Amino acid sequence: MTTTSFYQTDEETIERFLALRGEAIAHATAASQAAWPELFARRGPQALAACAEDIAYHLDFLHPSLASGDLSPFLAYLGWLAQVLSSRGVPCDSLPRSLDDLGEFFAKRLGAAARPVLAALTAGREALAGGLPPPSYDRPCPVPWEEAEAFGNAMLAGQRREASALFNQALDREGSLAGAEVHVVQPALYEVGRRWQQNGVSVAQEHLATAMAQSLMAQGFGRAEAAADNGRKALLACPAGNHHSVGLRMVADAFELAGWTVHYLGADVPQAALIDQVKQLRPDLIGLSASLPQQLRSLRETLAVLRASLADRRPRIVVGGLVFNQFPLLAQSFAAELLGADAVSAAAAASASLNC
Repeated sequence: MTTTSFYQTDEETIERFLALRGEAIAHATAASQAAWPELFARRGPQALAACAEDIAYHLDFLHPSLASGDLSPFLAYLGWLAQVLSSRGVPCDSLPRSLDDLGEFFAKRLGAAARPVLAALTAGREALAGGLPPPSYDRPCPVPWEEAEAFGNAMLAGQRREASALFNQALDREGSLAGAEVHVVQPALYEVGRRWQQNGVSVAQEHLATAMAQSLMAQGFGRAEAAADNGRKALLACPAGNHHSVGLRMVADAFELAGWTVHYLGADVPQAALIDQVKQLRPDLIGLSASLPQQLRSLRETLAVLRASLADRRPRIVVGGLVFNQFPLLAQSFAAELLGADAVSAAAAASASLNC
């Protein structure tokens, strides 16, 4: 049986692992092309690009598992990718073969230091051979309100009026914008993501649903009544590389409605711009969000620069996002507090901790 924990990798080996990333991708991509020449010839240059992208993700998900000693993010990713590839007609043995190719590469380039990398790759291959199930990336999920399922279907169908009516119905009944966002929008978008994973909806439909959800949340905010100003400022951002900002927008809404002044920077914020805004605005709290394990390196670098540049003037720094909800052990290496599992709990925890 595959275990989800193993020894952590030392920093020197991780740095060497990261430095070899480009070469490893090229090696494994070329090996895949040699193994399935007809497939690559039939699908053209796009096949090579897609293969290289997938192998890059192998490494990006493997990295945090090596750093934390927790294999669960890597194994969850492999289960997800196996379902995605299978649903799209990609040969089922291509995934374990790519892990073997990476193992061959790192064994040669890292020598004895490759032991943790090879152990993780072997564990992944064994898990796949044992029928690794796809992860439930919609778990943990807030309890859906009665409108959530129909709301999600309406968004996928492009039925804005129907989606708006359902969202307003929930908002009118419960009297809480943050609650409607967490218990209607969030479960609906999780279901959209799950159906994309199964090849049940297209990328365009997923984008349509996300854009519609953001629009309706903004519409709902115009109806909401915020608490009195509590004198606190929060700056919220997705560091560079994280383009998934809907959850952070929910957090921003919850903070504003709780009386905070919120500076919401949105998705994919360059590190230098983020530091500059922090220095100018001097917030009481900085909230940073990561959605996927491959975004953790950027988040870690941003935290280090924040701490170094702000020194004693540093405000409280918290982190959150789907990846921390899914894999709580990953947060331990960031020396930052968790923001909260959802927008409502995040705002409540932040206010309580700062005695607002």
